[in-house]
Amino acid sequence: MTEEVRKLLEKAEHALEVANRLIKDGYPSDAASKIYYSMFYAAQALLKSEGIDVVKHSAVESALGYNFIKTGRIDQKYHRMLIDARKIREIADYDIEEEIVEPVASLKIEEGKGFLVAIKDVLGVS
Repeated sequence: MTEEVRKLLEKAEHALEVANRLIKDGYPSDAASKIYYSMFYAAQALLKSEGIDVVKHSAVESALGYNFIKTGRIDQKYHRMLIDARKIREIADYDIEEEIVEPVASLKIEEGKGFLVAIKDVLGVS
């Protein structure tokens, strides 16, 4: 594993930890936003482990789908989780009319945990 992949996984774990703290402190919108970034960093780590260097959010989603979901290396539910988490993050960060409520943020955190585990499994990291 390269240093860059390791650092991205550390960022993913840190973002997950922060999301947990935010939800406990009563900030579900911020937690939902942060959990997306945990998933985004984990997906980037996986892609970089294969020499795929993408930074745009849509490009990460596409590359994950093409290189890991379509090939069956990762269950497609994780791709859907990433896409859905991005939509929730965009609502949390940009929508002034809609609020992310605690049950939604808590569900996203649980999905984020599973996403990170799945990525680490593919990478052979515990």
